[in-house]
Amino acid sequence: MSKKFGDQDWHPEMRALRYFVCVAEEKSMTKAAGRLRVAQPALSRQIAGLEGDLGVPLFVRMPRGVELTEAGEILLERAYGVFSQLARAYRDVTTHSASPKGIVVVGMPPTPGEFILPPLLARTRRDYPEIELRLVEGFSRELEKALITGEIALAVMHDPPDRSDIHVRELLREQLHLIGPPAALDKEDYTLSEAAVFPLIMPPRPNYLRVLADRAADERGIELNVIQRVDGVWHIKALLRAGHGFSLLTFGGALTEIRQGTLAARPVRDPVIEWRLCVAARQDQRRKIAVSVVEDAIFEIVTDLSARGVWK
Repeated sequence: MSKKFGDQDWHPEMRALRYFVCVAEEKSMTKAAGRLRVAQPALSRQIAGLEGDLGVPLFVRMPRGVELTEAGEILLERAYGVFSQLARAYRDVTTHSASPKGIVVVGMPPTPGEFILPPLLARTRRDYPEIELRLVEGFSRELEKALITGEIALAVMHDPPDRSDIHVRELLREQLHLIGPPAALDKEDYTLSEAAVFPLIMPPRPNYLRVLADRAADERGIELNVIQRVDGVWHIKALLRAGHGFSLLTFGGALTEIRQGTLAARPVRDPVIEWRLCVAARQDQRRKIAVSVVEDAIFEIVTDLSARGVWK
């Protein structure tokens, strides 16, 4: 423990913490001073002050640069948490304004984001110039955790959690399609039994898309001919384009390639396997006008894409 402060009495300057984080990231006093645009002696004094307050060294001075001590690694983790809390406080305060302004953090999976984000950013800049969108990419289960903890305000996701504190607005219902090279799919649609025979490249469990496909197959006593497991839609599509097999994905999951003609999609019938795409928000976040207008914009963009037959 520091000789100067008790456990509850340490109140460092935010500037000192910011300087410490910069040195930790750069691993060099010289580089950190350049990034912060401060004189190196002033930076060194701030770091020395922190070490003096805490009574422990935060860095090991090396011939070239510095390395964090164990105590320094702990402080770095806590400092990131402090700055994250401050950023969240700023977002919460500014988005309560009577006019739409402030920071709105939106999370989306890679594929829906590819089609939603460009028009969403353009619309927000045009109609709500005082709103700053911050965009986070992640898969649905990752976004679910971030939504519950308050790290993001809105999430476009498949099958969001059924919770009283989460508001869910359905955007569309996507169904699984058999995806493969255009010349290799000669029928208008395929039953699941027919699709299951194709050499399939699929994500492993617990990927929810795989869970849906396996569940439908198990209910009908069908075994999917999975020849390769790949954890990542972009890698799956690369293998499909190269002719290594087929997959069961949503139409939107391969929309870019379908429009480019490099892949084709045929709906799977008997059964139709649906997957809800929704926009979800915590109930307390939806009261903020900036969050509300961004949610409305997402809904309108997807509705338009669906109405025009671009996304189905």
